[in-house]
Formats: sequence, structure tokens, C-alpha cells
Amino acid sequence: MKKMGIALVFIILIAGVGSPIFSGIMMERVVNNSVEEINEMYAETGSDIALEIIRYDRSLFSSEIEWRINLGSMTTFYSTKDLVLVDRADHGFLGVTSKTSLENNRWFTDWVEDKLSGDNPLEIETRYKVLGNITTTLTLKAFSITEDDDVINILPAQMAFETGMDLQNIAVHGRWDGLSVPEKLNIDGIAIESKLDKISTYIWQGDTSISVNQATVTDKRNPVAFSDFKCTYNMDYDKAENAVSLGMEYGIAGIKTQEDELLDGFVRLGINRIDAQGYEAFMKLYSTEMNNIMKTIAGSQQTPDEMNEMMEAEMLRIGPRLIGPAEKLLKKGLEIEITGLKAQLPQGKIKGDLSLSLKQDMTMAQFIPIAMQPGAALDILSLKSAITLPSELTGDNPQLLAPVYPGMQTGLFIKQGDNLVHRAETRDGKLFINEKEFLFN
Repeated sequence: MKKMGIALVFIILIAGVGSPIFSGIMMERVVNNSVEEINEMYAETGSDIALEIIRYDRSLFSSEIEWRINLGSMTTFYSTKDLVLVDRADHGFLGVTSKTSLENNRWFTDWVEDKLSGDNPLEIETRYKVLGNITTTLTLKAFSITEDDDVINILPAQMAFETGMDLQNIAVHGRWDGLSVPEKLNIDGIAIESKLDKISTYIWQGDTSISVNQATVTDKRNPVAFSDFKCTYNMDYDKAENAVSLGMEYGIAGIKTQEDELLDGFVRLGINRIDAQGYEAFMKLYSTEMNNIMKTIAGSQQTPDEMNEMMEAEMLRIGPRLIGPAEKLLKKGLEIEITGLKAQLPQGKIKGDLSLSLKQDMTMAQFIPIAMQPGAALDILSLKSAITLPSELTGDNPQLLAPVYPGMQTGLFIKQGDNLVHRAETRDGKLFINEKEFLFN
């Protein structure tokens, strides 16, 4: 029994000493795999951004790693061509804790020295769990800087990024108390939440939301104030249908200017049942073309105005090349929708919904006959819409209340009490506007 006790103590001691060593080995493997995964992902999108491990010094109970992020063509928009990170990691029993420094970035250290008297407000910590996820937390302390005659007060912030060791999912939790510029601007309470799962390079299923408690722009000529703004983006992937649906929601409790006020605003925009294969092909070409444009602009050495003109010209150039991949998205069931639209104005309430979907697979060329025979659209498209507006907002506009096309038996809107009301729907191969059939012939 005594020998068993001694053996048990010996095993525990060996495990205790060996755990930090194992954690260090695990971290090095994860770091190397992550760099390969991220570089592969950038390469697949046509980006020339790349990560590189300059130095990896691992000892038994600690490690020091120096990274370089090459910004590629994005250098044009920043004051440096790369970002250098230095990680100092302590190997623990259940994982590794690493502190990240920007000490090898002259642009950052000079800024801290010149603007903040050497007091660095940024802390970066990463935890690698042996049997869990990787979590990186950025913490920003409050500080103030002076630009021209303005004092900009930056309030505390914290953001955490969590991912699995295979980088197949990511979660983000962030909170920034805001910023203020006395007598000019105040932003209070910014938060971000995101949870995404990787389906492919271009398809990440999940939700992302950004919210702002309130903001005020103090301008004697154009003051603006708003409260409780929230924007949410979501992507859903239907494996059985091999389809993607995208949605964005915007909501705001109130926004007020010197002349107008809007309360309880909301709208949801959606593109549903997008062919996933077509979506990936389109995004791959679009990303490649955009990255090529960035590379071209980066090497042009032009002024910002000239770069904007060059960007517009390049966008026009690639437009025709995107038509082919865009046609792959025109599959039966594709739907564009606007739902839940609402707002309270001084003149009254606005409400609205709209849905437009394809009844068959289409090409761009197949839409051309609709210009000559509008009734042909009924074989291709399904429509349903409903809008209510306060009549005071538009006045008695004859273009809204009277037929504007031959075959219409009513205006786009009809008046009901203090409101203008619109209803449209396709059914049984016919189009009805405000319950009256649109006679195409």
C-alpha cells in the first residue's frame, strides 16, 4: 500500500510537470495549422494578405512567437505594409495564456509616445485550452487625444474572439462604451455579437448584430440624435436544397433632426433560396476581381481622388464579367423580400411588405421580352405587396391615386381615411392591384 501511494504521488508529479510541456507543444501545432488555414482562405478569395511566423522560440514552460501580417495591396490604405505581433506565452496545466505586443510596429509605438505620453491603452490576451477553444480578448482603456482644436475622448472597450482549433466556427462578443467630442459628437454604448459556422470559404452560417444605445451630433445647423439602433445580418444554409438565404434587419427606437422625427422604425431585407453553388461561383469571381482592382490601385501611386475615379472605372469594367455568374443565381424559388417595414412619423404610420420571387429558372436574355409584353412577367414572377402611408405625407398626388398605365383599373394607391393604401398580388396568372385586375391586353 505504501509503495502504491509513492507511485501515485510520482505519477501526479510527472503529470504536473509534463502538462505545461504538452500545452506548449499543443499551442505550437495549433499556431502553425492556423497560419496555414488562414493563408489558404485568403488565397482562395484572391487576396494577397498573408500571415508569416518570423520566429518561434519554445521552451519547456514558455514560448515567444513573432508574427508578420503582410497587408498586400491593402498597404495603399494604411501607413504600413505589414503588422508585426509578438506573443509571449506561459504554458499552464490546462492550456496556454499568451500576451500580444505591438512593440515592433514603429507607427504604433510612435503614436502611443506622441499622443498618449507612452501609456499604451491596448492589451491583447489569448487563451489556448487543451480540450477547448481559442479565445483572444482585446481590452482598450479609456484615453483622450487632441486633433486640431478638438479633444476626442475614447471610452473603454473590450472584444473577445472565440474559435475552435480547426477554425470552423467563430464567435465575437464586443462592447465599447463609446466616444465623445465636446460640443460636437457623443456616441454611447456600441455592442457587437456574432456567431458563425463555416460551410465553405464563402458561406458562413450564423448571425451578426451591431447595436448603438444612442448618438448625438451637435451641430447648430443640422443636429441629429438617435437611440437604440440595431442592425442584424444573418445567413442560413439549407443543405437539403443546397441553398443560401441572406437577411438584414434594421431597427431604431427614434431619430430626430431639426425638422423631422421618426419613431419605432424597422425593416427586414431578405434574399432567399439562393443557389449555393451559383452563390459561391459569383462570390469567388467578385472577390478575385475586387482584389485585382486593389492590387492595380496599390501600384498606381495616385491621389485619393484619382484612386476613386480609377475604382469607378474598374467597377464598370468588371460589370459585364459578373453577368454570367449572376445568371446562375436566377433559379426557381429565388425570392427578394422586404418585410415588417414600419415607422411612426408626425404625419402618421408607415407599414409595408413586399415579396418578389421567380417561378422558373431564368437567364438575363429571357427578361428582355417583358419590355415588349409586360404580361409575360406573370409567367415568370410571383408578386405580393402591401403598403400603407399617411396621406399627409404625400398629399393628393394624382400619380399615386390615378391609373398611370393602360389596363390599370385603379391607381397604385387608394385613399382610406387618412391613409393611402396599396395592395398588389399575382394569382392564377393574373395581376391584381387593390383587388382590381390589371388588364395587360
